[in-house]
Amino acid sequence: MKTAQLKKYAKLIAKMGLNVKKGQSVFIQAGLDQPEFVAMVVEECYKAGAKAVYVEWSHQPVGKLNAVYRSLETLSELSPWEKAKWEYKASDLSCRLFIESEDPDGMAGIDQEKMSKARRAQYPQLKPFRDAIKNRHQWCIAAVPGKAWAKKVFPELSEKKAVEKMWKVILYTARADGKNPVKD
Repeated sequence: MKTAQLKKYAKLIAKMGLNVKKGQSVFIQAGLDQPEFVAMVVEECYKAGAKAVYVEWSHQPVGKLNAVYRSLETLSELSPWEKAKWEYKASDLSCRLFIESEDPDGMAGIDQEKMSKARRAQYPQLKPFRDAIKNRHQWCIAAVPGKAWAKKVFPELSEKKAVEKMWKVILYTARADGKNPVKD
């Protein structure tokens, strides 16, 4: 995909999807597979007036290892640093962007009952923070094609061509395939 088109998509996400306002913080959650695109979004958030942009990286294989090896007790706990992060997000009303690109089957084989119990145990710890930001902050979910995801959608294509075609589908669906998706 051409860099110019990806920059337009990044601008669309920052200006329209998140609607970043001058002086706001932005939290971006993204997988390790899209660092160049994440950097484009970070830059567009700053251009839109963000005071700070924080990127929280994830890596699905590490998440799977945590699900396998951590006990139900440790998966259920909200650590002090996680609590502090949620407190900051709730008090600051930061914009939140979730960039989705993971393998849809990347967590196959995980004990779903264990994960469900862990989420249920975390819920009461997170509820006050979620309530504090509910309907009070901007958030957006944006799709970016990961290699495994693209190959699942287009198994007949090479990995490179599958990713390219997936980009075209995502940009078309987001109405970001035109010349100027965000009018200045």
